[in-house]
Amino acid sequence: MKRYCFVLELKEEFVKDFSELHKNPWPEVLQALKDNGCNEHLVWIYKNFAIVFNESENMDSVFSKLDNVEIFQKWNVLESPWIKTGPSKDSEGKTICLEKIFDLNQQLNGELKQY
Repeated sequence: MKRYCFVLELKEEFVKDFSELHKNPWPEVLQALKDNGCNEHLVWIYKNFAIVFNESENMDSVFSKLDNVEIFQKWNVLESPWIKTGPSKDSEGKTICLEKIFDLNQQLNGELKQY
């Protein structure tokens, strides 16, 4: 499994709405995440930023599949207006994630892998 992390900038007036939705997610969305390849998906809030951690074989593939799931489409319609800036994409359309610069266990083993 690979681990990815990216940041969403939220519109300040919607931070509470975004937080409440994620604290009380729809069960069908949780199942859709699992069914489409998410091993783990975590979200933290810092001011008006959502820090998102995803563990899967290929995060972009997972979200591409989820784009075709009706309940996830409804979720995105609801939360999309709350997001000021989403994660950037590279020239191939892949999500640009945060650069990992430290990993205790990997570095104890003499290596640092990005994912």
